[in-house]
Formats: sequence, C-alpha cells, structure tokens
Amino acid sequence: MGLRQASMALERLGGSSFRRMLAQATKRPWQALGAGTLFAAVIQSGTALIVTVISLLEAKVVGFAAGLALSVGAILGATAALQLVAFRIFDLALPLVALGYFVSLWRPARNLGLAVSGVGLLFFGLELLVRAFSGMSSAPLFTLVVKMVAGSPWLLALIGFGFAALVQSANATAVLALGLVLSGALSLGLSLPLIIGGNVAATLPAVWASAGASTGARRVALGHLAFKALLGILFLLLLGPYIALVHAIGGGAAREVADAHTLFNLVAALFAVVLVRPMEQLMVRWMPERGGEITPRYLSEEALASPGLAFSLALREVVRISDQVLQMMSSCVRILSQGGGHVEALQIWEEKIDRLTHAVVLYLARLQGNYPESSTMSLLMLAGELEHLADQVRRLVKQQGHLQSKGLEFSLEGRAQLVDAATRVFNRMGRGFAALATGNEALVKQLLEEREASEIYLQRLRQAHLGRLESGLPQSRASSAAHLDMLMTLDVLDAGISRVVELALAVQVGRGAGGEAQVTRG
Repeated sequence: MGLRQASMALERLGGSSFRRMLAQATKRPWQALGAGTLFAAVIQSGTALIVTVISLLEAKVVGFAAGLALSVGAILGATAALQLVAFRIFDLALPLVALGYFVSLWRPARNLGLAVSGVGLLFFGLELLVRAFSGMSSAPLFTLVVKMVAGSPWLLALIGFGFAALVQSANATAVLALGLVLSGALSLGLSLPLIIGGNVAATLPAVWASAGASTGARRVALGHLAFKALLGILFLLLLGPYIALVHAIGGGAAREVADAHTLFNLVAALFAVVLVRPMEQLMVRWMPERGGEITPRYLSEEALASPGLAFSLALREVVRISDQVLQMMSSCVRILSQGGGHVEALQIWEEKIDRLTHAVVLYLARLQGNYPESSTMSLLMLAGELEHLADQVRRLVKQQGHLQSKGLEFSLEGRAQLVDAATRVFNRMGRGFAALATGNEALVKQLLEEREASEIYLQRLRQAHLGRLESGLPQSRASSAAHLDMLMTLDVLDAGISRVVELALAVQVGRGAGGEAQVTRG
C-alpha cells in the first residue's frame, strides 16, 4: 500500500512535466535511458512508465531503440525505492506517516504529503514483514520448505517470477527477499534468485499493455522480456560470482540486497543500450511488419492537456487517413483497368481506415468542452466523410467482382469509359486531399466549381451506355445493372470529394477561431 500510494502521489506531483521531457529526450538511446531512469526514480513506478512507453510507441513518437531504452530505464529507476528502504530507518516509519498525513491536509502540498506517508507505510510494512519472518524462521514446516528450495536457484527464481507477476512489481519481490534476509530465514545467496526472477517478470506489464497494439510496440515489449529472461539465465549460471560481487560491495545485509537488485537492472540497461541495434534487427526478423499495418500516429495522450495542439494532431491524423483513402482509390483504378486484381487487399485497407477513424472520433470526444464545438464537429464529420469515401471505393471493386462472378464482362468501350471516369475522380480526390492538407482556399473554390462539370460528364457516360443498349450490344446488356451502379457510385464519390473540401475549409476557419479563443482566454 505504501509503494502504491507513494508512486501515485509522486506521479501526480511531477508526472506531466516529466512526460513532456520524455517525448523530447529520445533522440539517442543513452538519452532515453537517462530520461527513463530519472522519471521512474522520481515517480517510483516503473509499471506506469512502461505503459506510457507503449503509448508513445503506438503514437510513433519513439522507435524501437528509444522505446527499449526507456523501458529498461524505467525498471532501473524504480530500484531507488529499495535503496531508501535499505537504510532500515524503521524508527521513522510511523512519524513519517503522521508527518505526511498532516502535510497532505494543506491542499497545495497534498501530493507531497501522500508521498511522504507512503514511504512511511513502506518502512512500516517492511518492519512487520521482518518481524513475521523472524517468528516463522524457526518453525519446522518453514525450515523444511527452505531446505527444499535451497538447492534449486532455478525454483527460487521461478517463485520470484510468479510473485512479481502477481503483484506487478519487481520492487515488491525485492522487499520480500529483503525481509527474508533480515529475519534470517534466507541467506543472501538464496535471495538473489528471487530478485532475478522478479526483475524478469517486471517486463510483463509491457507485454500485456502491447496486446493488440502495433507491431512496433509488441517488438519492444517482447524483446525486453526475452532480453531480461536471457540475462536472468546468465546471472543464475554465474550466481557464485554475482554473490561474491555483492558481498564485495558490502554495507550489510539490507544494502547488499538493494545493491543486488539495482546491479541486475544496471547491467541489463547498459547491455540493452549497447546491443539495441542487433536486438532491433532480430525482432524485425522474428516479428515482420504486418502488411500495410496502420495505427494512429499523431493522437498523443500528452497533447490532450493542450487542446489546440491536440486538435492540430487530430487534423494531421485525418490528413493521414485521406492519404490511405487516396491509395485505396489508386488501387481501385488499377483493378478496374486490368479487369481484376488483389481485391482482398482493399478490404483489409478499408478495415484499417475504419480503425483509424474510430480512434480519431474517440480522441476528439475527449476534447469536447475544451475546444470550440463547431471545430471538433467539423473534423468529426470530415473523418466520417473520408470513411464513407473508403466504403464507396470498396463498393466499386465489389460491383465489378459481383459481375465477374456471374461470368459476365463489360464491353471494351464501357470498361474504357469506367476507367476514365474513375481516373477523373481519383485526380479530383488527390487535389481535394491536397486542399485538406494545405488549407488552400483557392483550390477548394476551384474543386467546388468543377462539381457541376463532373455531374454533366457522368450523365453523358450514362447516356452513352443507354445508347449501346439500344444498339443491342450483348455485353452492354449483360453488364447494364453493374455499369450503371458503378457510374452512380462514382458520382457519390465525386460529390463526397466536394463535401470533404467544404468541411476542410470549415475546419481551417474554425481552427483559427479556436486558436484566437484560446489566446483570448490565456
């Protein structure tokens, strides 16, 4: 309870400023390692930082090297708590709880007071642990259990792994080992495998947090777990020299347990940063990128504290969605011109666009009340319109596939006209999305003026098809329904492009108004 209270209070006390620093200090692995270690040492929650790292990886703010360095730094920094505990200032435990309580009554210092009382609870809990194990250490059953596990460091490591996985804290396993050593229940040599197993299990929160996440996030999480597991095996194989080194550092039983905990994570951090490039290559080979995988890149959790920045990032994500729709339309034109192609790829693409749009909608929903409603609504409608365009592109290809499944085909002239119409729509789409990305009002005006000419052009194509029907061309008769449906879908797409550029203009205008409103409030 003390560990949890102290870490939560310290995270609230300095978490937001350190997160901003975290996003900036990731240019080099060594910088990321230092930032992660410092941040975890301050908030005393390696788990919280590891989960934050997964979100940064998801948003593509950091890459594999920085992500791994931040993760190992998180666990290294969190060992500072045990270093404090190792001073065994038990007599100050309850006075610290009382001091922290009274400080927390003053609202500006509430989090500081909770952190102090949390540290006091941690010391008090350790004292209770030592007393309990001191009484148990002479019990016959306890003595028998210790004898059973004493001959197997691997079993002790497994117990440490299971305990840390259960409580999600390597520090808690180290505190347990410390209590066993101070009570005389275990020797230092038998406590070290517990610590090793606990430190390997400390990587599990990242693995769980990355479940269902992008390949990049899962590479870091699973790579960290595999690296710590291999290092743990190495330390167990070299347990004798490990114990000798800790004894050489000295300082008493409490200091030696704390130093053993920190030493393992320090070695892990240094080796991880040195070997980060080969590890990345290995993980890329082991976990190749899923074809065309796409996850939100700009929807930063940290930016939500600044609504203007968060809105700009959401707009960038919407522009990114438009790029995917445009590529989808490019594939559609190619499939129409070739009379077939990889239709399944378009379906996967559409599902990814749906996921991105859903993420944008949820992100903008969290901005409600903190940013002008007209702007967020325009951007929501814009994202929805892009998703609708992707649906229509997919429908075009399905209409052709449905015709071919019946063994039918368009006439040569009919297919040429469909390809020409789709190409025109694709070109308008490209210019429309360029207007969305740049906010070019002149281009928006030009595209809106072109809409009438596009309608006339598509109407001429419908009339040309009806003319072929009257001439009795067999292929035109057989494909008539599909041909007219596809021309209608192209018309819907063309109209959707006009709505996109109108909404893009409204978003840019609203964005400016939103920025002015924020400056005024400031």
